[in-house]
Amino acid sequence: MDLRRVTHKRSAFTLIELLVVIAIIATLVAILLPAVQQAREAARRSTCKNNLKQLALAMHNYHDVNNTLPLFGIDRDSGDTFSWYARILPYIEQSALYDTLNFSARPNSCDAQSLPNRPFRTALIPTMMCPSENSVVGEQNDTGNCWQTRRLSYSANMGNSNIGQENPNNWDGVWTYNFEGAPFKMGQCKRFADITDGLSNTLLIAEVPINQNSNGWQGGYATPILAAGAGFTTYLSPNTTASIDSGRQCWGANDDFSGRKLLCHKFNTWQSATFASMSLHQGGVQTALCDGSVRFVSENIDLREWREASTTQGGKVTSFNN
Repeated sequence: MDLRRVTHKRSAFTLIELLVVIAIIATLVAILLPAVQQAREAARRSTCKNNLKQLALAMHNYHDVNNTLPLFGIDRDSGDTFSWYARILPYIEQSALYDTLNFSARPNSCDAQSLPNRPFRTALIPTMMCPSENSVVGEQNDTGNCWQTRRLSYSANMGNSNIGQENPNNWDGVWTYNFEGAPFKMGQCKRFADITDGLSNTLLIAEVPINQNSNGWQGGYATPILAAGAGFTTYLSPNTTASIDSGRQCWGANDDFSGRKLLCHKFNTWQSATFASMSLHQGGVQTALCDGSVRFVSENIDLREWREASTTQGGKVTSFNN
């Protein structure tokens, strides 16, 4: 029998073909990656919008029960107190955390009375965090956890003014605001009835940036304990690049706001702070109005209109971009 060796030719990619395939895959990834990133940011922006909606509804529910908006807090120079963050906890499904608080003690202290308040200061509450921001607990170098505080994404409207709603002493040389009321004031509870401009024309809450330095405390934005860090003002435009008055202390040279280096001007007191609204959403900031609706406000909004949107008794009608 004649046996013949049958040879099989092995099929394989050549080096050139392999390089072509890799190039095609790389091109597809380059095309698809921005689309995926945009989709993720759209989802994060939607969640952020829903958070603001929930916080605005919590404000309304609080008002229905107490006939006022929650106390914004007491002037930080006069004494530390819980800001509005703590007071709305039962209305955002955080009643268990609310029940641990000792409102007769300082929220941040090393004394025994303040001990129950420490879990609240560092609690991660998703409703108060924009998912586009990184969550940070400040002062991680405080081993006693007397002062550690989680930084949050949203602040309450203090109007076209500074946090103390006082004479700014012309700190930047061009201060020209005309303060005509705001939904929140240190040491005083306000009502929706005080907003004569109309609830749909007045800002209630807006986004603020989170300092990513976990060891520092200076010049902080929104923190859940102190009134001086729980509000924003509209003297500066959304996503401003101007120098911000951070009050008694500027943030440190190494502090970072998600890649943004904010210019800082220090005055003398916490009340002088002009914390501006800022976000990581491209082109503007998310806001909640006093009627409970949520709007995305362009960073290119006319500054006068932005300021008027924060007033409660200016007699102005404001329109926002959806």
